Amino acid sequence: IITATPANVTQEQALHMAARNGRISFFGGLPKTDPTITCDSNLVHYRQLHIHGANGSAPEHNKRALQYIASGQVPVKDLITRHIKLEDALHAFDIVAKGEAIKVTVEP
Repeated sequence: IITATPANVTQEQALHMAARNGRISFFGGLPKTDPTITCDSNLVHYRQLHIHGANGSAPEHNKRALQYIASGQVPVKDLITRHIKLEDALHAFDIVAKGEAIKVTVEP
């Protein structure tokens, strides 16, 4: 499970959803004003969960990711939920804030 969001509840849910011997990656950092979660230690113990943090990437990672996307090895077309023209760029913030889209591209 990869929790790539700055939401405490997501990390807590990952603990409950992980299978036995599951791996959980806390990729999204939490707000400095609320950085803690409730962790049921028995879930970690009895399911033998592996929890680790992940942060950032190196230029080589970005290059490799672009190659995977360009070659079609990693399909990404369905990841973009809305396309906005450049002149409507400010509207993109409203769309995301209202929950009408998750990933918005601004295109010339």
